Amino acid sequence: MEITLKILLIASSQRAGSKSFAVAQYVQKHLLNDKADIDSSILDISLFPFLLEHYGTGRDNAESLAQNKAQVLAQLYACDAVVFVVPEWGGMIPPALVNLLLLTANGSANGLPLGHKPAFAIGISASGGGSNPISLLKGYAAKNSHLTWLPLHAIIENVDDFLNQAWAPQLDNRVSQVQSRLSVGLQSLAIYAKQLANVRDELVELSKVHPFGQ
Repeated sequence: MEITLKILLIASSQRAGSKSFAVAQYVQKHLLNDKADIDSSILDISLFPFLLEHYGTGRDNAESLAQNKAQVLAQLYACDAVVFVVPEWGGMIPPALVNLLLLTANGSANGLPLGHKPAFAIGISASGGGSNPISLLKGYAAKNSHLTWLPLHAIIENVDDFLNQAWAPQLDNRVSQVQSRLSVGLQSLAIYAKQLANVRDELVELSKVHPFGQ
């Protein structure tokens, strides 16, 4: 029987109505919605400011904080693969995304919700940036989360213009080349997810022996 993969797209801006969310919807529309064996959803981190903008600061309403944390972790645990759509803010990534990654550590999550799940990174920029989020995420985000980065990624420059272009990944121009990278990346992500599904539980148990890396 064909396995239905659950792919979670994380819109990583803490601003409501962000371009990160728009890109996540764009990826769903062009690459995921028509796949019978894929069930995709979007985690919009702007919906969890109480949790992710103030993580670890001892906020007063502990019940709301616990509810937010449970809602976020439930989505992370349920997915088979993850796509990070990340804006470049002054050469860095949004602080709420850093806090989300902190939540995926074994001590915070009571397990490893992203442990040995494949991850594809998409960096976006309103101008000519977008590469720094890729470097930052691949440099440290896997240490305590134990996620598995694909060697592929995509960078979307001038995101407003990009979102207004026709979907034509087969053409030979800059926008089409980025569209093609998105397509190849998502196809690869699904292959990784299917193959890792059979060994993930065993690998996660090994990761728990040394959950905080080196």
